[in-house]
Amino acid sequence: MSREEIGTLIIVILKARNLNDKHKFRKQDVFAKIGLNGERLKTKVDIKGGQHPVWDDEVRFPVLKAETGKFRSLEISCWSKEPRDEDLLGKATLDISKIIQTGEFDEWVPLAIDDNVRGDIYLEMTYYSNGPAPPQ
Repeated sequence: MSREEIGTLIIVILKARNLNDKHKFRKQDVFAKIGLNGERLKTKVDIKGGQHPVWDDEVRFPVLKAETGKFRSLEISCWSKEPRDEDLLGKATLDISKIIQTGEFDEWVPLAIDDNVRGDIYLEMTYYSNGPAPPQ
């Protein structure tokens, strides 16, 4: 099967809110991971970001021509960086099909663990097609 690129998805991982705090006496160091088509990228760590980290990090993914929904599933997760490990704070999966049609997405995405909401992450996405611009 060919992996034909049809465009680029640019995602700004802006911030999160109301995350579960794993610590009682200090604020947690938080980062986000984002994945599409098997490629995984992550933000910088917001040191002492606590329950309301801010990253304002930009990532870019190639968007592949899709016969199935497999190539339209964006995986998002927030993590607390620990001395020896990483703790999952919440995760979400987002279907990007509509974003590819409209070209834009700008909203809070709820994060959950085992169907329990664990805060939200704010994403701004813009889709750029590889095709020529439509005629004026």
